[in-house]
Amino acid sequence: MQWEAPSKPLAVDDPLLLPEREVHAEIGINWFLDQEIPKGGYVRILAESLLWEERLGKTRIRTTEGLTTCMEPHRGWTIASSSWIFLRKRWLYREQELITVIQEESKRTEEKEEAGYRSPTWSILRALQKINKSKRIEDEAIMSAPPFFQSAGRGDLKFWEEDDGPTVVVWESLSESEQEQWSEKMGKSKDWVVWCRSRNKDEEQRPFEVDGKEIFSYRSKQAKPKAGEKTDKKGGKGQ
Repeated sequence: MQWEAPSKPLAVDDPLLLPEREVHAEIGINWFLDQEIPKGGYVRILAESLLWEERLGKTRIRTTEGLTTCMEPHRGWTIASSSWIFLRKRWLYREQELITVIQEESKRTEEKEEAGYRSPTWSILRALQKINKSKRIEDEAIMSAPPFFQSAGRGDLKFWEEDDGPTVVVWESLSESEQEQWSEKMGKSKDWVVWCRSRNKDEEQRPFEVDGKEIFSYRSKQAKPKAGEKTDKKGGKGQ
């Protein structure tokens, strides 16, 4: 979907509406992604995704099919274009620094996912946010942090804004040093909510389990296998 300022009488490309007129708009020539949506104008539906390329200094950034890619070999990455647009506005005049941070964060995320880490859904994070009307999130990575928090970060890295208000903490997304750092903050406040995996019986109690209270727990129960269904050594379903 694209918009163009109506400098002259324009029409929708749909022949059912105004078949006598046809509009050909080209990105970067007579229509730009950073233009304000005009009053009036037209909507055009295209069969193929358009490519938008821009340069930040010597760095080429390409956006197509909802994805934005940094084309530098030593700092390359691909993230959702919505995340790039959102972050770029908050790192205004610091785009080169942002490009490097995204590259480092992408590598970190790949390593954590290879180790078995899985992110909570935004639906879960919205629910956690409502508990204390949280304004801040301590989250896994800059490009995946949900934009519906006023501020976000992880340890000493500030994703956007700074706010010491009520906070949601995604515990497993933090490194050991970041967990220790946040544990010190926890002792001084009472407006935090932690999302974490269940602790094994042989694991030590975590700091927030001492200072806080459990308000929700989900532990899968072992179900009896159906006829002919394979089971693991502990008797649970092999799924």
